[in-house]
Amino acid sequence: MPNHSPYLSPPSEPVQNWNDLRAQLTWVYEGPPRPGLNRYWGTPSPAWLLRRGTVTLTFASRKETYTSGYWIFPCKENGRQHFSPNAEILSVRFVAEWPTGEPLFDRTRTHAIPVAKVPKLTRIAERMARMVGREFPGVQNELPTRSGSLRNHFEIQRLLCGWILCYADAMEEQGLIPHTIGQLDPRVRQAVHILETRPLNQPLRERELAKKVGLCVSHLNKLFFSTLGKTPNEYWERKKEHSARVALLESRRSSKSIAYDLGFKSLSHFSLWVKKKFGQPPRALRNPPASAPAKSARTKKKRR
Repeated sequence: MPNHSPYLSPPSEPVQNWNDLRAQLTWVYEGPPRPGLNRYWGTPSPAWLLRRGTVTLTFASRKETYTSGYWIFPCKENGRQHFSPNAEILSVRFVAEWPTGEPLFDRTRTHAIPVAKVPKLTRIAERMARMVGREFPGVQNELPTRSGSLRNHFEIQRLLCGWILCYADAMEEQGLIPHTIGQLDPRVRQAVHILETRPLNQPLRERELAKKVGLCVSHLNKLFFSTLGKTPNEYWERKKEHSARVALLESRRSSKSIAYDLGFKSLSHFSLWVKKKFGQPPRALRNPPASAPAKSARTKKKRR
């Protein structure tokens, strides 16, 4: 069963268990924050080096304000973000999680770390930004779906792995311990690999998936759920929800294009699905009204 506590995880794992950790770069860039992105979504994991200006995160019951000179690793809770007009950032969006959806480190609160304490983290992020800007000009959140060479892939993974290692060192300095989930059943691992590499515009067929891993549908569902806490269909649906949310809120692609990439036959079908999942149709989700001030707000300030 998954180990969900950040404090009870063992200090080490068999090397093969770490192979199940999913590490992916969603985007990286340097410059002013992208305009119009006022909603804050906690996944994929964001990390900002605030070079100039301030950022305020507004959640249901609090506000958090941070000043320049810090690497900021926001919590997982969704909310709103506001960067000052003069803000300059180095922004990294990344995935470091297990097949259960459990993040590598606990994200119940925001961590702000002085940039002077993590120089290597900054250097590698700068190199990633230069490499992505050179090889994938104009890319936004869709970096994982862009076409690239074998060299592109391994260069990104090399830099990302080095960056995540620095991130892990920084989180451990904050007193956190990596989450682990133990060894996966080989058939569950194979099923997860199939789901992770399958294009989202293709439907999931449970019978086909079960056959590929040598099980019947009911046995696969039972084994998958007992290990990861969800069925293959629920795992697949979560992937689609995640991709839809990121594409709608953090890119300028048309809803029709996003719907097609997720396998929907019509925009109306996609709109109904988005409303069911997120409580609003795509247009309203992308253009929300201004939120009310947070209740019982308290401000954290990090200063140099």
